[in-house]
Amino acid sequence: MMLSVVIPSYCAEKNLDPCLQSIDSQKDENVEVIVVDCSPHDEVKSICEKYQFVTFIKSEVRFNPGEGRNIGAKASKGSHLIFIDADVVLEQNAIANIRRNITNGFNNFGGALELNRDINNDFSANVEHFYFNHESQSTRKVKKRSNLSSAFMIFDKSVFLNYGGFKDIPRMQDTELTERLVSNGETLYLAPDVIGYQIQDSPLKKVLKKISITGNNLYFIRYGNHSEKVLWKILMAMILPLLMLAKVTRINVRQLKYAFSVPNLLIYSPFMYVCGIYWMLGFYRGLIVNDGIASGR
Repeated sequence: MMLSVVIPSYCAEKNLDPCLQSIDSQKDENVEVIVVDCSPHDEVKSICEKYQFVTFIKSEVRFNPGEGRNIGAKASKGSHLIFIDADVVLEQNAIANIRRNITNGFNNFGGALELNRDINNDFSANVEHFYFNHESQSTRKVKKRSNLSSAFMIFDKSVFLNYGGFKDIPRMQDTELTERLVSNGETLYLAPDVIGYQIQDSPLKKVLKKISITGNNLYFIRYGNHSEKVLWKILMAMILPLLMLAKVTRINVRQLKYAFSVPNLLIYSPFMYVCGIYWMLGFYRGLIVNDGIASGR
């Protein structure tokens, strides 16, 4: 079984080397790695040249991450695609566990994303991890999922290509793709024994902006066909605070169930409601301004 690891890169030189090292230590002849880079310099290329197993593809035009993954997928030789971000380090048995899950019939699934606390364990890092990765803990059981994170996902290549891959949007390409697959009858899973450790190093201001953008973009991804229905928009605006409370409470319940700690209970769970307000404001922006998926990152 040939596996193709695809890593999109834009100025990823800070984190790419540890990512490639974690693959090098467990790969075999049936694992290829494709780095698709659109950096305005050659530092990423220099890192890739240290690893003979890496195929480096350079794009002169800056792309959104989903488009970089599409380029790598089309150039790949494997039957299955492993999409990871350059800031993810694979646990030592990750590739073996990926093979085992595929053999067991789980062809399209996500791995468990844990916070790389060896690199960053400050307040902002934990907030971002808590909010965005509340469904990707390694303590969970294999379970069907309605969406997956492109920071660490595995796809049957034929399924991925048949659905046209990622849409060329700046954020939430993973939500759009995986929810599109589920709506067309595909089954997705979380495989918690497949573990990657992700660096979260954004300052808190940027994390809150990111959360606000996801609120705006979620409106267009899920509800864009209602954008001209005035009564529907008024109703949605009225019930949105309740939806936000339900969303954040679900995040907190899942984190405390699968990743309980005193700081999670006393610090991060309460702060999730602040994050929820930013998400709600972003959603309101989509409702009111109605100017499409935000291009900011």
